[in-house]
Amino acid sequence: MSADDAEVPGSAGVASGVAAGVASGAASGSSSGRAVRRLPADSLPRPAPLSELRAQVAVLLSDVDGTMTTGGRIEAATFGAIERLIAAGVPVIPVTGRSAGFGHTLLSAIAAPAVVTENGAVTFVREGHQVRKLLALPEADIAMWRHRMREAVAEVQRVFPQLRLSTDSAFREVDLALDWNEEVSVPVAQADAAVELLRQHGLAASRSNVHVNFAPPFFDKRTACLRLISEVFGDAERVAQYAYVGDSLNDAPMFDGFPLSVGVANILGLWPTLPHHPRYVTAGREAAGFRELIEHLISLRSPG
Repeated sequence: MSADDAEVPGSAGVASGVAAGVASGAASGSSSGRAVRRLPADSLPRPAPLSELRAQVAVLLSDVDGTMTTGGRIEAATFGAIERLIAAGVPVIPVTGRSAGFGHTLLSAIAAPAVVTENGAVTFVREGHQVRKLLALPEADIAMWRHRMREAVAEVQRVFPQLRLSTDSAFREVDLALDWNEEVSVPVAQADAAVELLRQHGLAASRSNVHVNFAPPFFDKRTACLRLISEVFGDAERVAQYAYVGDSLNDAPMFDGFPLSVGVANILGLWPTLPHHPRYVTAGREAAGFRELIEHLISLRSPG
């Protein structure tokens, strides 16, 4: 049975179940909602300090929001740090849940060989003065999936009317995003419950620190990056030398897929709910931690 033909539970039953889950989570004092499972404390891995990362990194893959940014923007000091790392011989590739439009523009600000956007749905590859676009699914299928996604949004908004499509959804080509913590402020339990409801509609869904992203269930950040490394760069034999840094639940596939995985310090607030954890954690939060990682990687390439 194809994903398009998959049976979707009745909307009334799904909605009532999710709403009950939110109420239950609130009553128990949990802020995670039904879509996030907390691991027992004694089963959680301990993060290693960044100083224990001694491997030579060939390429740095990086989340954007909450990792490259502080307070929602990329600071001048961060752009400078990226330029220093590139000059030291380590390319930087942003890997973001943000829109395709955002990612295409980011190529003008960072000398990146590629940008992965929409949690893996749309990748832009720099080829000389040209930019090539890679889609994670056939372009002919996008309209059908968008119709299903908008039907799911209508159901989510009947249950949680405070949630709304992000303003950058107008610049998305495949996925869509619900704003829960950027221009609106909604309890995290409701955002996590929205993730659950979207999944019940046969969609992939994950929460970042600003949005609930949802899309056809065929890809994520990891699958897009592995395709980029293997099919475009022809660099599959060096994948173990690619590092990833992130800060949120939608980074978990990357923490699982790349042994040289790093979390900036704000990831610790999500530690019990992460299905996969980064191996190393910086001392600094957000962009301060990102810059800390960059300076560490540069120091590893310095002689002596």
